[in-house]
Amino acid sequence: MFYKGWMTLSSPERTAPHDQEAEQYVLGSVLIDRDAIFKVADVLRVDDFYIAKHQRIYSAALAHLERRERIDPLTIQMELARREELDRAGGAAYLRELAERVPVSVDIERHARRVRERSLLRRLLGAAQAIAGDAYEEPTDIALTLDRAEQRIFALRDEAANAQLRHIKAALEANYEQISDRLEHPFEVSGISSGFKEIDLYTEGFNRGDLVVLAARPSVGKTSLALSIAYDVARHGTGVLVFSLEMDAKQIVARFLGLNSRIDLLALRTGNIVDSDAASALMGVPILLDDTPGISIMELRTKARRAMAQMSIGMIVVDYLQLMRTGEHKENRVQEIATITRNLKSLARELDVVVLALSQLSRAAGDAGGEPRLSTLREGGSLEQDSDQVIMLWRDKEDPRPGTPKLIHGSLAKNRNGPTGHFELYFEPEQARFFSRAQEEGPPV
Repeated sequence: MFYKGWMTLSSPERTAPHDQEAEQYVLGSVLIDRDAIFKVADVLRVDDFYIAKHQRIYSAALAHLERRERIDPLTIQMELARREELDRAGGAAYLRELAERVPVSVDIERHARRVRERSLLRRLLGAAQAIAGDAYEEPTDIALTLDRAEQRIFALRDEAANAQLRHIKAALEANYEQISDRLEHPFEVSGISSGFKEIDLYTEGFNRGDLVVLAARPSVGKTSLALSIAYDVARHGTGVLVFSLEMDAKQIVARFLGLNSRIDLLALRTGNIVDSDAASALMGVPILLDDTPGISIMELRTKARRAMAQMSIGMIVVDYLQLMRTGEHKENRVQEIATITRNLKSLARELDVVVLALSQLSRAAGDAGGEPRLSTLREGGSLEQDSDQVIMLWRDKEDPRPGTPKLIHGSLAKNRNGPTGHFELYFEPEQARFFSRAQEEGPPV
């Protein structure tokens, strides 16, 4: 797609950012060096060139590359003539001029980056104009307009970060330090630890960019487990953003205080017991809370981006999926959940965070008894498809006597990058606390 006049700034004396000499250097290098095209083909697109005739010349060179044909002034001239674009590309004389401007192709990567950077600036101007156009139309859905604006800006950021393909050698070199650290500390997880060895055994820690679904029937303890994971993550210095659609901020804080103090939730809610030490410890933990009921996926994305500007976030907890909405009319709830899960996965990749999303299981899971299946995820076709990991929780129908910990069965029902398997944890409803047998017994003396 060739450059159109909409890129030009409103001020008549100013033109869109570009570097004519850098564009000429890149094209001249491509015309005289048969290997030069391989150094820039994965970096530059046709519309990265500002000048229209340069776009046509580069497009012809890419066509020759695709057909594995020789690239030089004569072959490009013939290709442009075949397309009836030779005159608009400056003619044969301009092709010779480009080739003569570059005696030796030694610095093409630097000039290509220059061309690419100016192209990104023009796209930024275009995004700004599009945002301004949306605002001038006075839309009724302000949240949707804000989300569109943020998407445009974040898309440019990702485009700038992922402009170039990397050879596997470069990727290995970039990750050498991480690999070496793993060799030196083989028993430490590579991702963000859940705080439970039983889960980390299968996941090796949650990976940034992943969508993790935690599913269970009501009253099994999925919120408590999610908050336990969130607290452990934050306690080790990684920021956590919690979206609670079911409980308000006071209830969430009470849960965190219970985790930190082992005091019954009833006593905390009634004010019979106040643990000042637990409250002080909680104040220093990097956790942000949002208790907006019925939040839309667009509002959630907007708030998550704002939170990233406020704090370095590593995990986002959503409690729970079925209470969310899209803000748009959908034919059925299944389609709406599909839109939500797709956006959550996209958000995890966009912000480079773990998204831990809680989900209800269908009634069929409770009626059947025993281990739930992926098919029992409520409105969950998209949940199964879009998630990277799915953790299931269930308990035996026969509960122990009141006041004793409940045995909770768990399974990693889906693990895109690792094994699946089963685990067991214990749950104290009075304190909303999960623990493992190893944690309770403590380290060996």
